[in-house]
Amino acid sequence: MEEIEQATKTSLPSLRLNYDVFLSFRGEDTRENITKNLYDALYSKGVRVFRDTNGLTQGDEIAPGLMDAINDSAAAIAIISPNYASSRWCLEELATICELSKLVLPVFYRVDPSDVRRQRGPFLRDFASLEGRFGVEKVVRWRNAMERVGGISGWVYYNREESQLIQNLVKRVLQELSNSPIFVAPFVVGIDYRLEELIRQLDVKHNGVKIIGLHGIGGVGKTTLSKAVYNKLASHFTHRTFILNVKEIAAQQGIVSLQKKIIQGLFPSKVFSFSPSNAHEGRVKFGRFLQEKRVLLVLDDVDYVNDDVNILKALIGGKNWFFEGSRVVISTRNRGILLNDIVNETIEVRELGDTDSLKLLSYHAFRRHEPFPAFVNISKQIVSITGGLPLALEVFGSFLFDKRSEEEWIDALEKLKQIRSPRLQDILKISYDGLDDEEKCIFLDVACLFLDQLEKKAEDIIDVMKGCGFRARVAFDTLTARSLIKVIDGGDLWMHDQIRDMGRQIVIQQGISDPGNRSRLWDVADVLSVLQGRKGTQNIQGIILDLYQNSSSKIKSAKAITREHFQQVPTFTSALAYIKELCKEQFQNDAKETNELVLNSEVFDPIVNLRLLQFDNVKLEGNLGKLPSSLKWLHWKRCTLSSFYSNDYPSELTILDLSESQIERVGSREWTWNCKKVANKLIVMNLSDCHKITVIPDLSTHKALEKLIAERCSALQRIHRTIGNLNTLRHLNLRDCRNLVEFPGEVSGLKNLEKLILSGCSRLKQLPEDIGKMKSLQELLLDGTAIEKLPESIFRLTKLEKLSLIQCHSLKQLPRFIGKLSALKELSLNGSAVEEIPDSIEHLQNLHTLNLIRCESLSAIPSCVGNLKSLVNLWLYGSAIKMMPESIGSLYYLRSLSLGNSQHLNALPVSIKGLSSLVELQIEKVPIISLPDHVFGGLKSLKNLEIRN
Repeated sequence: MEEIEQATKTSLPSLRLNYDVFLSFRGEDTRENITKNLYDALYSKGVRVFRDTNGLTQGDEIAPGLMDAINDSAAAIAIISPNYASSRWCLEELATICELSKLVLPVFYRVDPSDVRRQRGPFLRDFASLEGRFGVEKVVRWRNAMERVGGISGWVYYNREESQLIQNLVKRVLQELSNSPIFVAPFVVGIDYRLEELIRQLDVKHNGVKIIGLHGIGGVGKTTLSKAVYNKLASHFTHRTFILNVKEIAAQQGIVSLQKKIIQGLFPSKVFSFSPSNAHEGRVKFGRFLQEKRVLLVLDDVDYVNDDVNILKALIGGKNWFFEGSRVVISTRNRGILLNDIVNETIEVRELGDTDSLKLLSYHAFRRHEPFPAFVNISKQIVSITGGLPLALEVFGSFLFDKRSEEEWIDALEKLKQIRSPRLQDILKISYDGLDDEEKCIFLDVACLFLDQLEKKAEDIIDVMKGCGFRARVAFDTLTARSLIKVIDGGDLWMHDQIRDMGRQIVIQQGISDPGNRSRLWDVADVLSVLQGRKGTQNIQGIILDLYQNSSSKIKSAKAITREHFQQVPTFTSALAYIKELCKEQFQNDAKETNELVLNSEVFDPIVNLRLLQFDNVKLEGNLGKLPSSLKWLHWKRCTLSSFYSNDYPSELTILDLSESQIERVGSREWTWNCKKVANKLIVMNLSDCHKITVIPDLSTHKALEKLIAERCSALQRIHRTIGNLNTLRHLNLRDCRNLVEFPGEVSGLKNLEKLILSGCSRLKQLPEDIGKMKSLQELLLDGTAIEKLPESIFRLTKLEKLSLIQCHSLKQLPRFIGKLSALKELSLNGSAVEEIPDSIEHLQNLHTLNLIRCESLSAIPSCVGNLKSLVNLWLYGSAIKMMPESIGSLYYLRSLSLGNSQHLNALPVSIKGLSSLVELQIEKVPIISLPDHVFGGLKSLKNLEIRN
């Protein structure tokens, strides 16, 4: 056994996850030996380990449960054994782990790390078989994952002492998983004294059970305080978990799912033995688990569910349910759920004081900790009226950010003063009222229709709003600046639930007793009530209805919103609205009992102003022409129609999503003037995963089309030549269309195309000769294709920023004039058959990344590479290069240099010590006898050195 001290430098996530470690292993090799023993050792130390023992890898793709487990793990241990690559599931796990940038600790069990890295030895035959079964594009992900993990220093085991390896690995895991904190907020004030008081009350040194309830109005900072106390106390508990949005989990998934989620967080090894038939049985089992170990449990946003079930009481029988020393924190807006027989103490989370409120307002209004002198008096008045609510201060401060005159601030102050007994949503609504009509419309669309969708990418929603004729990007910038929406990591759209409910309450007020009079319908019960009852009106602009049997709605119901509104403002009108919603529950129940809804197209006759319609898993009978002509966005996943012609489009349609459908034919049934007129409006067409489509037809009448997405259309063989005339097309995605053998030769009309994705089209051998006429092309992705050469005209692509040719095994040479791609920032040739890099590469003055990993036919790189003044990453791992040119020392901005496993490289140039910006140097498994003198003296920025023979 050999323990290597360094592992991947990937940092741990900032969020507390459900598992500390995900175990990836090949069952037939290791389940009953090292995997079992390692699991037991980790578990005995309180490490929360996920180990797939329940067959989650059934079906054609990685199972959602397994994907969730990987996402919910802070790190992964990959036990790579001789038969590891014979399992596509193991490889899919490994690829997912790498793509999510998880901390990976590899164990090389009876295998050589270099064989893992190069997929040779016991892995050679398995990968050849996989490529034959699944194609190059899919397998390249697995190869990349194996290469990455094989390049990480880990633990190598052959026939020596297993117990010492496990002991050292457990020690390393405990060092790495040092109770990473939950992200609280970018700017927090006034929390210190609250936190000290809460920690004093919890007193972790006391052996008794302490259950503390935090209560306060929405937006006052309960969740922020809960996260902060969890971060402070987590290191004191082996078994701990933080559960956000308890009320919504219970309402949408049920009490049993909530019980299981808590068990999964506290005792992950026991989650599979927790399978009660109902909530009462689950409560009994749940209580038994809680009595076994000392736990830290934080439950955020607890309340009643279905109006009469106290979630807390449904979960916990009393303080005596917990093992001594346990600590529980519960946050709620409803003081009444904190029953005395369960909770030791209650703490009201109060509003911020004036000083802290002024700091928070100033941060969001001025981006400083205090207001400018001219605005001090006005700011203090605003603080006084907003009542110290952090959410109100953030939103109102953001509303004022672009207002720099005292007159504008005084006007905003007057609006605040007009609110009698201000409530949070009244204050938030001032920011909404300050929007123009278009921004208000987009805000309500987002709050009511898009926010809770499973796919809520900001860019996609901008496309939809643009299709409605709005200045979408400008409006999104305004909404973001005012803290009404946020775009978080990955490009997802996010909105605070109080802001969301403010928007939805505005819409509910449009038709308190009659949802047919509202502008937007998102609640299933409301939608079914209106459509099945033929109660639609011209007021309705948007409808969301997804009855897909495997989806779980995240949308807060109109009933819940009206109930909360009634509790806050107990008037006859609010009571009537709540009672009306209660009466519609039968429609909701009907929807849950069916997997498919059948409607007649005539239900849309009165809904003449409908702009937005999501209609997933719904069967429509009758004439498609009955769909409102005003419709801009039609999202009809799993549509059962075999054809959907442009003749059938609503006349104003701009976005059409028919993904995952049975569609065989699209385009035009026959040419008519009306057909041409309708097709002229369409901007986006999404046909992804339509496995019956064999041809992309003549779309020449689609004069406005900007995005055509046809990913994973497995039967697609041909694209009509007229696609080359779509001069408005900006984005064409044909990824993984494995039966596509030819791309149309005439592309002169694609002068505005910015992104062309052909990766995974494994039978595609050539590109159009006049590809250089795509003057606007910025990204060209050809990974895993059978391309043999690039057209010479490619040098005319002067805006091209990314060229990816990963695993192009038939590509042996690059065009001589590739250096004329003056805008190129990233060139990836990983695993290609390229034999030579043209000298003209020196002219790529914007090149940021040059990826030549595993270019096994490449024996040299030109000396002119030293002229690439912008180069940051130079990766030559596993290539056949024999020497590095002296000119490399001129790459002043180079931060990452990978030369590992270059078996023919015998020396490094002296000039390498001139790489003053180099952060990472990888020269492991390279037959270098010595390094240049004083090399490390010049590498002033070096942080990561991998050097091992």
